[in-house]
Amino acid sequence: MTEEMGRAPRTTVVLDRDGTLLDFYEMFHRFVLDLHRQEGVTPPPREEILGFGYWSAITSGALHIGSVRVRDRVDEVAHRYMAHGTLYPGVVPMLSALSGAGVRIALVSSWVGTDSTLALLERYAVRECFGPVLTRDDLAARDAEVPDADCKTTLARRALDGLGHAPDHRLYVVGDTPSDIALGRRLSAVVVGVRTGNGGGLPPEGTPEGPDVVLRSAADLGTLVLGAGRAA
Repeated sequence: MTEEMGRAPRTTVVLDRDGTLLDFYEMFHRFVLDLHRQEGVTPPPREEILGFGYWSAITSGALHIGSVRVRDRVDEVAHRYMAHGTLYPGVVPMLSALSGAGVRIALVSSWVGTDSTLALLERYAVRECFGPVLTRDDLAARDAEVPDADCKTTLARRALDGLGHAPDHRLYVVGDTPSDIALGRRLSAVVVGVRTGNGGGLPPEGTPEGPDVVLRSAADLGTLVLGAGRAA
């Protein structure tokens, strides 16, 4: 089908997973509660567990639950608790609309969980909307400890190659964190921030550190991308 018949011009979208497509709060909460239960200690309130300070204490290695340093176990959230994750409202029809219009879509995460992510997408019947679905699990063993920014850049470039993306094709990078903004800049993409996940703390759009466009959620991405395609 030609572009004049309603398909988008050659367009690629690289989507972040956590906080962009995936609402991971219930996954994470259940993981923390299970650790407290295993260690026989009382958990803090839900709002504390889901706060940024709690996550920072985990990533710094400072947080222990009983005898467990939580950072050593946190990958279990993506590997074992994905069944408790949900796609944000409106994401499924958005993916179907983009895929149906011929937009090529990749999912890239600097965290682990490729197999569990694929299972999630199958559960929502949207796996066929995606080309590559890549996480840190897909790095070569020698690169397993690279920083998140380098991991995501490597995986995104691999995904673009797999999709046949070319420099003259339109490219969008979509995410909820400053690292997603930086990735989009490296790839010379239209950078789209979302307010879900950690997106409430993104810099304002149009600033050097901010995205080009900010959306309420990824559910609104179809209108942005397909509208731009029709205007091109």
